[in-house]
Amino acid sequence: MTGSTDDNSKTLAAGLDWRTLPGALLVYDPDGVLVEGNEAAFEILGADRDELIGSRAEQAGLLVTEAPGGPMSVHPVVAALKTRQPVRGVLGRVARPDGVNVWVQMDALPELVEGEVARVLTSLTDVTHLITHSHMSGRSPGDHIVEQVTDQMALARLEPAEILTTVTRTLSRLRPGSWVATLMRKDPSDLQIFVANEDGTPDRVNEYMDVMGQSPGAQPTPISQRVIESGQPLLLPNVSADDLGAYLNDDVRAYLEIHPWIPKGRHVGVAVVPMRARGAIIGTLGLFERRSSNPLTEKDLIWIQAIADRAGLAVENAQHYEDAIQRLDRLAALQGVSLAISASPDLRLTLKVILDHVTAQLKVDAADVLLLDETDNSLVLSAGTGFQATAVLDYRLPADEGMPGQAITGRRIETVTALSAFSQFRRRSLFAREGFKSYGAVPLISRGRLLGALEVFQRSPLSPDQEWLSFLDALGSVAAVAIDNATMQERLRHVRGPDEPRRPARAAPQMSTVEKEILRLAVEGMTNREIAARVHLSQNTVKFHMRQILQRAGASNRTELAHQAAKEGWL
Repeated sequence: MTGSTDDNSKTLAAGLDWRTLPGALLVYDPDGVLVEGNEAAFEILGADRDELIGSRAEQAGLLVTEAPGGPMSVHPVVAALKTRQPVRGVLGRVARPDGVNVWVQMDALPELVEGEVARVLTSLTDVTHLITHSHMSGRSPGDHIVEQVTDQMALARLEPAEILTTVTRTLSRLRPGSWVATLMRKDPSDLQIFVANEDGTPDRVNEYMDVMGQSPGAQPTPISQRVIESGQPLLLPNVSADDLGAYLNDDVRAYLEIHPWIPKGRHVGVAVVPMRARGAIIGTLGLFERRSSNPLTEKDLIWIQAIADRAGLAVENAQHYEDAIQRLDRLAALQGVSLAISASPDLRLTLKVILDHVTAQLKVDAADVLLLDETDNSLVLSAGTGFQATAVLDYRLPADEGMPGQAITGRRIETVTALSAFSQFRRRSLFAREGFKSYGAVPLISRGRLLGALEVFQRSPLSPDQEWLSFLDALGSVAAVAIDNATMQERLRHVRGPDEPRRPARAAPQMSTVEKEILRLAVEGMTNREIAARVHLSQNTVKFHMRQILQRAGASNRTELAHQAAKEGWL
């Protein structure tokens, strides 16, 4: 019977006129994009054909409430594409553009060509009348929770941490208990944890997270890790403290022996679901609550999963946005450093600009530049920023020892995040006084010559990803070029001698006091927005002055203007 239905579906998809079929039918391509449909389907969905063609299945606004195979949080078309199997009898609610909610039953039938899905034929049946006149007419509490959490997510800032904080806090008000969300960072072993507990019980979860976070190598969320690895939700409606221990690891069990979270004889309910985005698991969402007269059930997993998936998609979109902004900021920083190099032969000013960008873009607390003194093969502090010590730091380090020495001799980036390693540092007193917990160093190399090292320091644990390391390496390369250029100019001045006649400098264009300040800040690599904040003018006014300065100087862009200003000594 199933094979006959599939054959009929393929025949319908291939040979009939979509606009004349009485049943509501939609066709999706292998990417889950709607490519065709008939008027009956568009009428149910309450939208014109042109509005829906090209939309993706996961954007259809479908809230799945029941499926024959158990809880389902994705669109049946997405499930059919992933499993390559028919998905039938899915009941869901569609929010139409006109605000009307329509209940539909859906079947998604994938058409396979040489083992791959060529398209998915989807049938829709409007069952709103049946639902509204049956025992299901009353909406479940889970539906209300999903709606309210979704509304609050829409108001949250476009930041992953803000979204998950909003989700957990809203859930803890709507369903009392401790709500815990975990989010995998770019390093999958590093989980960011968000906890909300607004039911009046002692906040033991946050206390636990703080203590476990101070234990190197400890895995504070074994249940979440289990759900992430298996991809399956975990439901424990009624579990005692002893039975819950079977789901924990030795570190957590040892902590709970000293700080019991669940009193002896007390039972709790636990529900943890994977947080998914575009087919990938990016974290978990879980509820830990006292046993009550309304214990957790499989139906609770459905609405919790719906919230987790919506949160996962929102978090991933926010992460993509943050990454894009960060890349743009880092490109602007590199351009600013390049401007500073071309504009000023003053090495101290150039290194200050570089270190300011290092601390701002890499989100580190302090940074310095060590230059190689070839006379005794030692590293000498040349510039630094972010240190709390009031006295000027001054130290010399052997170039072939310690962490900066390893970076130089190995010609690679070195990072240290283990506190035990700092005891081996020659500057361990500096680390103790400043409270540094993480360290990184990159060698400064120009034209094959080792010139020194760029160091970064952080007063909290640091988990650098590849982009972070690449940007540190890029800034190190730029700093090396600046140092090499400054050294070369110094040598040329010595070779030329003080009595050699110099070429007359070109007179600076006529500029007001404000324009001179704008030029100076632009040469330091600041953007129009940063300059506007510094001189207390609007960005449009700064843009106007910059255009005037470029015209008077005969420069086509900021880089050329900075080069002229430095060359002719206008500043």
